[in-house]
Amino acid sequence: MLSDILQKKLTQHFHFRDLDGDGYVERSDWVQCAQNLVAIREWQFGSEEYENVIDRHQDMWLTFWEPADLNNDGKVALDEYLHLAETQRKMGFKYEMKQVRKLFGAVFDTVDLDEDGEISLTEYKQFFRAWGLDAGTAVVAFSSLDLNADARLSREAFLQYGVNFYINDEPDVAGNMIFGPYE
Repeated sequence: MLSDILQKKLTQHFHFRDLDGDGYVERSDWVQCAQNLVAIREWQFGSEEYENVIDRHQDMWLTFWEPADLNNDGKVALDEYLHLAETQRKMGFKYEMKQVRKLFGAVFDTVDLDEDGEISLTEYKQFFRAWGLDAGTAVVAFSSLDLNADARLSREAFLQYGVNFYINDEPDVAGNMIFGPYE
């Protein structure tokens, strides 16, 4: 069974991804986020940048969210998402770590839109804005991750924070607020 902290963090993550607020995470939430990122960056429809962002978001839906759709209705409810997290834990730590690192690698690649190998505060704000959240929430989340206060997050640090988010039950671990405050 998931701990109280993990349930809170994963529930917050679910609501982060439920862009339209209808109580489900659907492919359309991911496509809308991608379109929001494209608009924020002022990329042209059909450009290479546009296609890359759309493809990344659709891949994340297919790889990490669609498997949670237990009743195959094309959308993931919170209970389905939490069930998937619990099932992954039962499959073992090694499997879970591989999946978590893969997920956060994909998230990193989506957020690091200038592909310089780091996430800046500006990029993090754009990421949160694309998911319909305000810049203040992004600043709080980013500050909790930027432990050396250099205003940059390396890929390896971000992957570790993602692992901390999904695995760790401790309340004060870097990564707990990667998607914003959970309490």
